[in-house]
Amino acid sequence: MIISLAAATLLNAALTQAPISADQLPNLFIAACLDGKAQTTPGSASQVGFDGLPTAIRSRLGKPSAAQVWKLNGANDSYLYSLNYTDRSFSPRICGVASQELVLRPASAAVESHLRGGAPAAGSYKPVEWLNEKAGYRALATRTGGYTILQVNWLKEEAPPIQ
Repeated sequence: MIISLAAATLLNAALTQAPISADQLPNLFIAACLDGKAQTTPGSASQVGFDGLPTAIRSRLGKPSAAQVWKLNGANDSYLYSLNYTDRSFSPRICGVASQELVLRPASAAVESHLRGGAPAAGSYKPVEWLNEKAGYRALATRTGGYTILQVNWLKEEAPPIQ
């Protein structure tokens, strides 16, 4: 999903000072990618563009027609990305966080807790996926190329924030 113009403006304006720690990454993913309300502190990231993503991540994402990518300061080798695809009917929007410092089990527990509403789950040591066709998304927590990835693939062009 491309972060809404208001959220992107807010994110760009706020990204100029304080670093983001690895334990803040699941909440950043939830705010930016699931709720569409990206808020960070000044200095927490800098825009790098799609080519700024590491090859291991970029190769999984294909060739988006539009991309917003931020390298997050603080959590070593961490990224927030929002991508649009006009040449395919499946997952026309993708939003995610990828980090070498993010631990899969607590990250998946935080996402599952948000998606299902309720007490945090134990999380999983293995990749996990949540599909909700009615709400129009497929979310996942996985590992690839030394990175833990939290990602939502929107199944249609317009999807409301997940509540």
